[in-house]
Amino acid sequence: MSNEEINKKMDFIVEHQAKFASEIEIMREVQAADSRRFSDALIGTLAIVGNLTQSLTRTDENVRRVAEAQANLTEAQARTEERLNIFINVVERYISGNGGSELRT
Repeated sequence: MSNEEINKKMDFIVEHQAKFASEIEIMREVQAADSRRFSDALIGTLAIVGNLTQSLTRTDENVRRVAEAQANLTEAQARTEERLNIFINVVERYISGNGGSELRT
C-alpha cells in the first residue's frame, strides 16, 4: 500500500470519525431536549394528580355532608310520621267518640 492510499484511508477514517462524533453530539442534544420534555410532562402529570386528589377530598367531604343531611332528614321524617300517626289516632277517636255527628252538620 502506498502512502497516498494510506493517507486516503486515514482521511476516510478521520472524516467518518468526525461525522460520528457530530452525530453523537446531535443525539445528546436530542436526548437532553427529550429529557426536558419528559420532566415537564411529569411535572404536569403530578399537578393533575394533585388537583384530582384535592377534588376527591372535596367530593368525599360533600358526600359525608350529604349522608349526614340524609340521616337528619330520615330522623325528621320518622318524627313527622309518628306525629302524623298520633294526629290521625286523635282524629279517629274524636270522630268515633262523637259518632261523626259534627261532620254531618
